Amino acid sequence: MKYLSVFSRYFFLFTLLIVGNNLSAQDFEVAPVKVSFNATPGESQSRTVTIKNHGNRRETITLRMQDYLVQREGNTELLPAGSTRNSIASWVNLNPSFVELEPNETRTIQLNLQAPNDDFSSRWGILSFITTAEQSVFSADRELQTGLAMAGRIDIMLSYNPANSQPGRIEISSMQELDSENPDERIFSVNIDNLSERITTTKVFLIASNLQTTEEKRYRTMEVITYPQTTRTVQLTMPNDLPPGRYSLAAILDYPGSESLKGTQIIIDVE
Repeated sequence: MKYLSVFSRYFFLFTLLIVGNNLSAQDFEVAPVKVSFNATPGESQSRTVTIKNHGNRRETITLRMQDYLVQREGNTELLPAGSTRNSIASWVNLNPSFVELEPNETRTIQLNLQAPNDDFSSRWGILSFITTAEQSVFSADRELQTGLAMAGRIDIMLSYNPANSQPGRIEISSMQELDSENPDERIFSVNIDNLSERITTTKVFLIASNLQTTEEKRYRTMEVITYPQTTRTVQLTMPNDLPPGRYSLAAILDYPGSESLKGTQIIIDVE
């Protein structure tokens, strides 16, 4: 069974933050928080982002592009625009690049992407919305995670997957059990290798099969966004509630465009 690719939504916050289809700080709001492009190479495509000033004074907001890398354990590192192989910064034109908003005023920003003719790789980056008060500290702030909103700054994610490109190959391997501090659960780790040139949202879940009775139990599905030519180490948990016996425990991988499910397994004993 195939699943639709859905980007998960989660945000870290220092100040007032509303979770949903928009992201809010104390004084202004930006929506949406994820912008995706899918133009055919050689074509252009536009998206819009809305900014609203919730404060009681005029705000000047500057837009600035950045790159980001997702580390093996899932941590996100912000980097200067244009510093990574898959930077989207030079492909996107912002109109306008800064706005002045009166109290309760709403403005629309147009994001125009031009995809080169001969490039079929995915691209991604961060678009930061920064108030005048935040400008002086922005350059020193290089280790914030995606989705972090402070008073004076909001980051949104930009991504591009070329239309009609091949899904490529994604593998799952190296399953092992980890120590758990909770006696009521067991934790396992797997590696997910994205060998393609596409950003791909994968589905991963555990299935425990009793080797004596052949009974199977499936556990909840986890979504993992994987990036081209990178490896993610993912932790999967399950309740420690299996009846005594010997089990084949499999971690199953599914992703859009794959012809079959992929998996890795180990044998576990339940006393």
